[in-house]
Amino acid sequence: MELEELQDDSVYYLIKDALSIYPMVNVTDSYPENELTVPTVAIYPRTIDTEPFELGNKSRLRNRIWIVDIYALNQAQGRKLGYKLLNLIENDIPVYNYDEGFPPEVTPSQLGCLKITTLKMEIIKLIPQLVDKLYYRAVVTFTAYYSQI
Repeated sequence: MELEELQDDSVYYLIKDALSIYPMVNVTDSYPENELTVPTVAIYPRTIDTEPFELGNKSRLRNRIWIVDIYALNQAQGRKLGYKLLNLIENDIPVYNYDEGFPPEVTPSQLGCLKITTLKMEIIKLIPQLVDKLYYRAVVTFTAYYSQI
């Protein structure tokens, strides 16, 4: 796998594991395109911005943005999931080598971590007249760069 894929998987499994205490929450690694099951947390990478990193060579720093969409049954559930994710993502996110395998069969080694630079939660205003099925939304976005161990 490419390093970016390992980072995506590490973010996904960190959030999936943290939300496993809520068995009714569906966690997915992409934007829900089919029938939406509520509550759902959808995690997907959005942007990779690069900028020069070291003077004199072509090395570049990659700032990555992830979006975490929260679809909830009510406002309280949306806020609770959002706050849980804010507190979880606030710290560095370990990046594991899933080329070695996946838990529980294999405990992959840690390659590095994603250093969080920005973290934001937004409650999306609901307009009941515009939706067929009533659900509440929140979005957590964060920017990080990779730091190798």
